[in-house]
Amino acid sequence: MSSAEFGRVCDRMGLRMHPKDFQMPLRQFFRKRRFKNFLATYHSSRTILDVGGEHYTWEIIGRREGVVLLNMYSPKNTDGFPYILGSGLCLPFADKSVDLAFSNSVIEHVGSEENQFQFAREMLRVGRKIYCQTPSRLFPIDPHLTMPFLHWLPRTWLKPTFLRYFTLTGWLLKKPFEYDVTWITRKKLQRMFPGCQITTERFLLLPKSFTVSN
Repeated sequence: MSSAEFGRVCDRMGLRMHPKDFQMPLRQFFRKRRFKNFLATYHSSRTILDVGGEHYTWEIIGRREGVVLLNMYSPKNTDGFPYILGSGLCLPFADKSVDLAFSNSVIEHVGSEENQFQFAREMLRVGRKIYCQTPSRLFPIDPHLTMPFLHWLPRTWLKPTFLRYFTLTGWLLKKPFEYDVTWITRKKLQRMFPGCQITTERFLLLPKSFTVSN
């Protein structure tokens, strides 16, 4: 379930705390670590396309000039950031038309392996440079379930009843949600983004996420 769908469900149910709000302090902690050197590394990128992202990431990074976000929805409050409605599988941009094609924790949500390869091809097509991050399944806490170890269970276990009563998100929503994560290994990322560099973000020596860049 996307963040927008989470929000709509929470609004209908009158929940005081959105699951993403509960996760936000931890997300901010890791993203501040991850993007510590981002501005220095990509200072020359005048145009940045954030594929599937939300503007709060750029508030953490500390940049808004030249940033355009493409997503399947546009939030009510964009805080002045421009949003374009569209799909990461078919970006409405010409080849090499943006300085940096950026994506953070999105490619694992686009569905099938075929879709993931298409997403990667589109980023490589439109961006002169790319930055694509995805979480590692080897880390013991799944950022989507907000629970340790459950994402290591067989996919067949992640049924609606299980997701309702054995995840924090399920308790906050008071209903199950669709677990739409298709995990990507480092080896598969190398095939998706040929010729690109892959770095591993670690926390307590454990692989937290992988980032592809060129």
